Amino acid sequence: MAETKVKNSYIWDVLWAILIVAAVFAGVRKLQPPKPDFSWRIVCMDGHRSGMQNVTADNVAEALGTFTDDGYVSPAGVVYPVDSPMAHVAAEVMEVQPKLAALKKVVGHCARMMMNDRDNPDLPLGNLVADVLRESGSAYFKVPMDFAVINFGGIRVPMPEGAVTLDDITSMFPFKNYMCYAKMKGADLAKLLDVLAGQAAFQAISGAKVLVKAHKVESATVGGEPIDPERIYNVTTIDFLLDGGDGIKIGALSQDVVLSHVLIKDVMLSYISALEAKGEVIDSAADGRVVMED
Repeated sequence: MAETKVKNSYIWDVLWAILIVAAVFAGVRKLQPPKPDFSWRIVCMDGHRSGMQNVTADNVAEALGTFTDDGYVSPAGVVYPVDSPMAHVAAEVMEVQPKLAALKKVVGHCARMMMNDRDNPDLPLGNLVADVLRESGSAYFKVPMDFAVINFGGIRVPMPEGAVTLDDITSMFPFKNYMCYAKMKGADLAKLLDVLAGQAAFQAISGAKVLVKAHKVESATVGGEPIDPERIYNVTTIDFLLDGGDGIKIGALSQDVVLSHVLIKDVMLSYISALEAKGEVIDSAADGRVVMED
């Protein structure tokens, strides 16, 4: 009987300790200031506040502003005292421009600002990069490519409206991601689409049209036709996605893989330079190639 009372006393001591700790924790939480209510959104860096423009080798003053006796004058005409944070930042940015002159070479012109929002699978920029990758893969590997996929995480910044510099493209594709070619059975291509559909965001693709419901592929066509499980499809992608990049393992789903020494950055530069030589601008659009429904 005495042992039972000791055990019961011990249990009550533990319960009281838990209640005290819980009460203290609740009290501390009440004393903390409430968390701010906020949400994130992506906005175009188009200089609508400061008047700043995309910097090239020839427009530093027009793009970044100037310094006068009154202080720093932004392109929008706003004057900031010489000892202000804005003036200090502007001075540092202007100081490095001569060293960046080679990167500020204009390589093309874009019809519109194109964002790189990875939460939207049908974006003009993602569609453009995937289309160029598929077209370039066909030319480089000398076989018609049926499908292309590239991860949005490899497209780091938007494509600016107007003049596009080498710096823009270098910043857009900073990683050493190389173009490659995978031969894939239709059944495995369908598995790849299932992987893409199951992710938080469907990656950028070309050559296919996919309907996704509740993160599962509802329907898919390649080249306008249903996927043939036994057919071998030619797929262009980047080496980052061959073995686990962004959770994608194209290599494991492929019959064969052929690598190249061509960076995706250089693929895009060749495409943009060719357009510029013909006097054409970069442009793209959303076209419903990936539709995701809850």
